[in-house]
Amino acid sequence: MKNIPVAVYDADNSSLSRKIISYLEVSKGLHIKKYLNSSQEVNNVFLNDNSIHGVFVIPKDLQKNVLKGKQTTLSIFTNSSNIVYGNILKKEAYTIVTTVSSGALLRRFKAAGMTLDKAMNLVMPITVHTDALYNPYYNYLYYLVPGLLTVLLQMIIFFVATRAINSEFSEGTFFELFKISGESRFTILMGKALAYTLFGMVISLFIIVVIFGIFQIPVYGDMARLFLLFLLFVVVNIFLGFFLSAIFEDQILSLDIAFFYNSPAFVFSGFTFPILGMPAFDQFYAQLIPYTHFLGSFFKIYQMDVPSVYLKDDIYALLIFLVIGLIGSYSILKIKIHNIKNK
Repeated sequence: MKNIPVAVYDADNSSLSRKIISYLEVSKGLHIKKYLNSSQEVNNVFLNDNSIHGVFVIPKDLQKNVLKGKQTTLSIFTNSSNIVYGNILKKEAYTIVTTVSSGALLRRFKAAGMTLDKAMNLVMPITVHTDALYNPYYNYLYYLVPGLLTVLLQMIIFFVATRAINSEFSEGTFFELFKISGESRFTILMGKALAYTLFGMVISLFIIVVIFGIFQIPVYGDMARLFLLFLLFVVVNIFLGFFLSAIFEDQILSLDIAFFYNSPAFVFSGFTFPILGMPAFDQFYAQLIPYTHFLGSFFKIYQMDVPSVYLKDDIYALLIFLVIGLIGSYSILKIKIHNIKNK
């Protein structure tokens, strides 16, 4: 984000305070929208102007204290009801204040007779070099859109699959389906899975090709591996949905349970908050959602282009979900058919 509207209150009105304001003016992240004349205006600025997201308050006697070698404080008030604004404002503020402080120290050391190199070594004895990998531009679009679309994919496939079997019982068509399949539970599951898989992969292709193309989201990894990961993810959710559909004949109830199970996926997957920082129960619950394991491999392929060997833990976890869904739905169908035949 650029040109975030801010206000400035300069209580010092010195050459140093004007230099700080000049840094604020040229900052790409900030736009000085308003200059305040009193501390009372500072207190009310957020109430009077909703577009302003930060206030820089330069204290009185700033330059005098700096020249005397006294530490002084420049206050920044941020409207952090929106975290994105708050974080950017703090980053810009720290950058500007550090630059100005270092410049003031540098001038003092040079005035004392030090060479420029020696003065620089005292001002900045340690330098930091950062190299942002995988999303070097900190583009929120590259981060947010793929996550939202993939969690939506899981919910769509899971919800549709949750009605695959119990709808046959509700509509009285299950025995017709059972006869057509040659009285094979496996054939029923595979036939329905094939139809839903085709449906799911159409959505997946739409996400990868169309949506990524429209938003110009780069895919650094192999498209074939990404396609196979989506295929496994879709099939896993289909069979978990089948399992739930086989257990509960009430379609509304099964959809409610599916919603309860899937709705926390976006938060518990670690997408919006690191799993490491969650309470123990939440960390455990995160592992019970297939989206958590899909998301790990998804970012490793689409942003990091890692070798397939580094995907194995996530793939094994998804395969376990697949086995649970397949065996569970097959077993429940067997029990229900047996009970119906014995009536």
